[in-house]
Amino acid sequence: MANREKRSWQPREMQMLSEWLRKVFPKSVKMTRVRLGSPKPAEPKAYMSPEELAMIGAWRRWADALIIEEDRVILVEAAIRPEPGDISKLELYRMLLPATPELAEHKAKKIDLVLLYAIEDAATILLARQHGIACIEYKPEWLPSYMELLMPRERRGVRL
Repeated sequence: MANREKRSWQPREMQMLSEWLRKVFPKSVKMTRVRLGSPKPAEPKAYMSPEELAMIGAWRRWADALIIEEDRVILVEAAIRPEPGDISKLELYRMLLPATPELAEHKAKKIDLVLLYAIEDAATILLARQHGIACIEYKPEWLPSYMELLMPRERRGVRL
C-alpha cells in the first residue's frame, strides 16, 4: 500500500462557494456562514445554569450562504461531493430562517434551496431534486489539482 501524505485541511468548499457567489450573484446581497434559528430557547428551563443559557445561541445551525433578493431568499449548502445529509440540512435551514431574529424582515419571502457541488453524486442529486432543491454543478479551476489529493473512491459520487 502506498504511503500517502496526510493532506492538510483547507476550507475548499467555502472557497468554491465564494467564487460561485461572486460569479453568479455579483450584485446581490450575500452572506456566508449565517447562523439560523432563535438564539434563545422559547422558554428558559429551570434546570439550566446561567452558562447553559448563555451558550444556547452558540448551538444555532448555520447555512453556508444566504442570498437575499427582493422577492426571495436563497439558502445554499456547498459540498465538493454532496451527501444525502445535505438535503436535510437545507430543509432544516428553511424551517429555521423565519425564526431567526436577524432575518425577521425577510421571513415572509419565498425561500429557495440550492445544493452547490463539484463532484456529482447522482443518487444525492436525484433525491435533492425530488425534494424541490435546485442542484448546481460548479467546477472551480483548482478542482483538478485538488482531485489529485483524493483517494480514487473520493473522486466520484455514487452512480445510478
